[in-house]
Amino acid sequence: MFLFIPLICGMRNFDRNYDSNPEHQGLYCPKCHNFGVTPIKRREFFAFYFVPIVPVYWGKQLKCSICNWRQDFKTDEDLQRVVEEQKNYRNNPVYTTAQY
Repeated sequence: MFLFIPLICGMRNFDRNYDSNPEHQGLYCPKCHNFGVTPIKRREFFAFYFVPIVPVYWGKQLKCSICNWRQDFKTDEDLQRVVEEQKNYRNNPVYTTAQY
């Protein structure tokens, strides 16, 4: 007689907002050209029967809520540099990066 026990495993994500600073919300996305990027704290685990077991990724990312584009950043200085660069997009919107 054979006994069939389904093993359910996969990846489970836990995303939180990085902070509540309004300056960090609505940044420009280079992929979909919208202002939907926000910084998040991301934790990703290997899960067995929906229980997180092994951490796979633990860090900070910029995430677009429209197209799911992501980019890692390490420190608050990196985030502040991105925010300063974004001020150029808000004041002078140029949506193409290639100059022909």
